[in-house]
This record gives sequence, structure tokens and C-alpha cells, in this order.
Amino acid sequence: MGSSSTHFEKLTRCCMNCKISRFLDKEITIEKAGVARVGIPFHPDLTQNADFTHAAMLFEVGDTAGFMAANSMEETYSVLTVDYHINLIRPVRKEGIHAIGEVVTAGKTLYVTRSNVYSESGKLVAAGQGTYTVSKILLTDLDGYED
Repeated sequence: MGSSSTHFEKLTRCCMNCKISRFLDKEITIEKAGVARVGIPFHPDLTQNADFTHAAMLFEVGDTAGFMAANSMEETYSVLTVDYHINLIRPVRKEGIHAIGEVVTAGKTLYVTRSNVYSESGKLVAAGQGTYTVSKILLTDLDGYED
């Protein structure tokens, strides 16, 4: 498992190197192969006109958690989102959010994940499902994966 732990650290660093991750002040943790947690703090500039966190942020953490869960199991190539859909359950006001993504099934070229999104207070606010394909993009070619 030593190489997997190294892979988890490299993958997390690579994702945190993305501009959107830094902009949203994300926290990313790969809990184990196939399970990842992604959170963002509350940002007042990312709300809609009724002062709720914009649904795009719920989608973003859900998709990223699914992506990280899938890519935690793929150590050579980057995975890419093929499809992600989300069911919004309740609005979030003035709280950070986090998603737990878990691989439901892993094939040679496709991973299917489920992601539950929670408010800081622990309420389930959205549930999503994603499909990710194994690309031809080497992880070692991505900024931040190495070193």
C-alpha cells in the first residue's frame, strides 16, 4: 500500500494545484482507495440572490469528490468526467459544504461513483452520481502530480 499512499498524496497535491481549488479554498482528503472527501468553506460571493450557496458549488464538490474517489483507484492515467448529475435536496445558507465520493463500480475504462453533499451542520443537501472514463493523459504529465 506504500505506492497507493504516495499516489494519494500526489493526486491530492495535483488537484489542489488547480486554480479553482485554490480559488474555492478546497480541502481534499482521500480516505482510502475509492473514497474521497472534498470541502469548501462558505463564500458570500458564491451565493445566489436569496443568499443560498449557489447550486454550482454543490455540483463542484460532488463531482470533485467522485473524480478523486475514481482517480484514487487509477494510478497511471487521469480520469475525466463523462457524466455527473445531482439531486438538490435542500438549500444551504452561510455554511461550508463537503462531499463524500465513493466508487460504486470500477471497470477497465469506466468508474461510477456516488457523492453525498453535506452542510457544515451535517445535513444532507444533495446527492449525485458520476461516470468517469480513464483517459490517455498520464498523471505524471499533470502539473503538481510529481514533486
